[in-house]
Amino acid sequence: METRTEYEKMIIKEVREMPGEALPQVVKIIHSLKESILSVKAPHKKDAVKGSGLCGIWEDERSAAEIIKDIRLHRTGFGGRKVAL
Repeated sequence: METRTEYEKMIIKEVREMPGEALPQVVKIIHSLKESILSVKAPHKKDAVKGSGLCGIWEDERSAAEIIKDIRLHRTGFGGRKVAL
């Protein structure tokens, strides 16, 4: 239990050093992190899959090659830098 207390102290120290205007975003990040950890730890049931907010969850009938082709077709050149895929 001592280790948890030390981590809590470290987290509080880091949060106190954050600019006040960043705190709402810090809370969102912590909440998202907590949800993603709980999502991974929870027993997985196909009907009860919940998104962590860190990545998309969807079902797609297309093959991986078709999905990659679709992604490449919809790239816009990354702000004019013309990155080759």
